[in-house]
Amino acid sequence: MKKVFVIILNFKVKKLALRCIESVKKSTYKNTEIILVDNDSDDGIEEDVKKFDIDFIQTGKNMGYSGGNNAGIKKALKSGADYIFILNPDTTIESDCIENIINGIEDNKADIAGPKIYFDGSKKIWYAGGIFDKENVIGSHRGVDEMDRGKYDIPEETDFVTGAAMMVKRELFDKIGLLDERYFLYYEDADFCERAKIAGFKVFYIPDAVVNHENAVSSGLGSPLQDYYITRNRMLYASKFLTPRTRFALFREALRNFGNPVRRLALWDFLTGNLGKGSLG
Repeated sequence: MKKVFVIILNFKVKKLALRCIESVKKSTYKNTEIILVDNDSDDGIEEDVKKFDIDFIQTGKNMGYSGGNNAGIKKALKSGADYIFILNPDTTIESDCIENIINGIEDNKADIAGPKIYFDGSKKIWYAGGIFDKENVIGSHRGVDEMDRGKYDIPEETDFVTGAAMMVKRELFDKIGLLDERYFLYYEDADFCERAKIAGFKVFYIPDAVVNHENAVSSGLGSPLQDYYITRNRMLYASKFLTPRTRFALFREALRNFGNPVRRLALWDFLTGNLGKGSLG
């Protein structure tokens, strides 16, 4: 049985992170280890997780999604992980989720896979595969806000797997490296999947695996923080993978939004190389 390490990153959402751990502990897939990484939340979570038999990493500062998860990934790789399951703290998994996603990866000869994700406590879809519009540099979730009536029940290749719940074979990290910490927050999942596909790996959606997600708890949906990182990181993604024509169109769009102080700062930080945490982290 393959060894799976589950990485859960906490940043000031202790109650949700503990709930997430409890759901993983109920997994039918027993060859599983949990690593909880804390980005200096100062919320007492280190004491609370002592009741669980898990590893704990305190980063000592806010390293963002990419940096915090990378700390856990490095630990998992050193500990002999065959698979690494990156899982947001504001999720819970169904008991057969890990088992089903591993079977789906092996049946489809995939390398990265994402489960079907519902809005928490409902059968309303949050993610049923990723769609990435490279012309506009925007990622979207297939099926979002639709009630699940079986339309998305076939495993298939997908543009990207959301970082809210991403299962990855260790071979990918060995070949393409870790999450790009220049993003800090948002677009690092699309970046990682694009790098994987360029290297010849397969990115899949596995609907038999189910996760429930409480959306955008840490950063706030539609918040200035989210606006800043998405604006800046779209430009970073385009600079790495897309054509000069697309990069110019994105720059022109940023100039049109120059009156917005958050987006103006995002443009300035991109141009000056103030990446990673940047000016609003």
